[in-house]
Amino acid sequence: MSLMHRRQQQREAEAAHRPYLLNDAIERCPVESDEDSDTFSRPLIDSSIGSVGTELLSDGDAQIHYSVEDAIEHIGFGRFQVKVMFVVGLFQASDALEMLLLSVLSPELRCEFQLEEWQVALITTIVFVGMGLGSSAWGSFADMYGRRITVLTAALWISYFGLLTSQSPSYYWVLILRGLVGCGFGGGVQSFTLMCEYLPSRYRAKLLILSSLMWTGGCLFEIFLACVLIPRFGWRVLVIASALPLFLTLFCMWDLPESVRYLLAAGRRQDAMRVLKTIAKTNKMTLPDGELVHSPTVDRGRYRDMFVKSYRRTTLQLLLMWFGVACVYYGVILVQSELLEKGGVCVEEHTNGEESCKCQHHVWSDYLSMIVATVGELAIIPVNILTIDRIGRKASIGLNFVMAGIFYFLIQICTTTTILTLLIFGVRAFISGCFNVIYVYTGEVYPTTIRSIGLGSCSAMARIGCMITPFIAQVLLAHSVRYGLGLYGVLCFLCAISAFLLPIETKGKPMQQLHADDQPCASKTQE
Repeated sequence: MSLMHRRQQQREAEAAHRPYLLNDAIERCPVESDEDSDTFSRPLIDSSIGSVGTELLSDGDAQIHYSVEDAIEHIGFGRFQVKVMFVVGLFQASDALEMLLLSVLSPELRCEFQLEEWQVALITTIVFVGMGLGSSAWGSFADMYGRRITVLTAALWISYFGLLTSQSPSYYWVLILRGLVGCGFGGGVQSFTLMCEYLPSRYRAKLLILSSLMWTGGCLFEIFLACVLIPRFGWRVLVIASALPLFLTLFCMWDLPESVRYLLAAGRRQDAMRVLKTIAKTNKMTLPDGELVHSPTVDRGRYRDMFVKSYRRTTLQLLLMWFGVACVYYGVILVQSELLEKGGVCVEEHTNGEESCKCQHHVWSDYLSMIVATVGELAIIPVNILTIDRIGRKASIGLNFVMAGIFYFLIQICTTTTILTLLIFGVRAFISGCFNVIYVYTGEVYPTTIRSIGLGSCSAMARIGCMITPFIAQVLLAHSVRYGLGLYGVLCFLCAISAFLLPIETKGKPMQQLHADDQPCASKTQE
């Protein structure tokens, strides 16, 4: 018994010198023993601290247990993770095609249906209304029924209503069908959760950021498709071409297993073991010695768990930051299209309030400027990879927001189209960096039981920002370029302050399985 007491004292000493983790609650619960009995008891649950546990049986034999975090770390990064990243990346690229469609399609719809500025803005807004309504619902669904089925259903939903959009007979049908497509986008966010839960902590942040290459690749491909298809075949053919890649994603994703973290949280331990064995075999590795610990079956996907004392401040600040990053990110995409269509910032100073022609199609130089600005998203990836594990998630998000805000104010300078494109390049780079890191942070800070609903709810808040941004980028910008761009710059600085003041830093910490209120303390076995 003295050996166990010494181990407990050692754990407490180590915990006192490290940042407190919510999952440490189970480690800090007192270990009870019976001086007159040979029996020592402690509940073996998956707290995902990252250390293998030991249970002493009544006959004195030791039985080793490991958590799901231990198993993922022991198996390491290999062929299985590469496959997951490729399939999820393919989904993100397909997602990007549908999202950037909003930017390249605006001038075409304005011309065909003779739309006012507010009507063009409403097309973008209705997509994000659908995303906002769908994100939290899909997140709760993913926590209750699984990540895999959620992503498959969302992919089918997006592709189906995306194809129907191409047959829209009127402006109002475009609104309805794009709104339904947006609802499906809300479920697509859970592909990130699925990927996040299979990556070892040593590589997780860097690989999640690297996966954004697929999103940027999708954006570039959409611009290329628009440049080729719209002048020759019209916008309807572009809509069809943008929806087709999702069917390929459905085929590839069918072979992916369910998240092992979700399976354990759902009490499906045998299914979790089968998946872990499959991963180990694919990576040509073995599982840790011992048995996978039992995870207590608790309620999953509850909104109120995001606002327990341990998470309340983090959740509120994240909601603000997600609102800001989405508003600014999609804002710069729309701003770029609008400024190119207007002829730059300087045009406001020379038109003297005269209304320009409403029907102005994009030309080759506009598409080239879009491609250059989109490449900015690639430029920031190496920077984020080098800094995220050095300066931490909070500082990475904050610094990216600050730089994006500075570049937004620089765009207001009256200059040439080339310089304007380079400044937009800077905004796209840094705000994309914000998006990359905030996704990583949100996936790491919440435990498995509320990770999907946490990411989904933050995504829903982001969609509120997206609903507002078309009226800034396409309506307010039409009246005052400086007011519109200045508003985006101020929002960046507010979000930067929130990022620096986040109460939890996730750098170097394992992903949690349960939150503190769901973790039981040790108990003594009664003979």
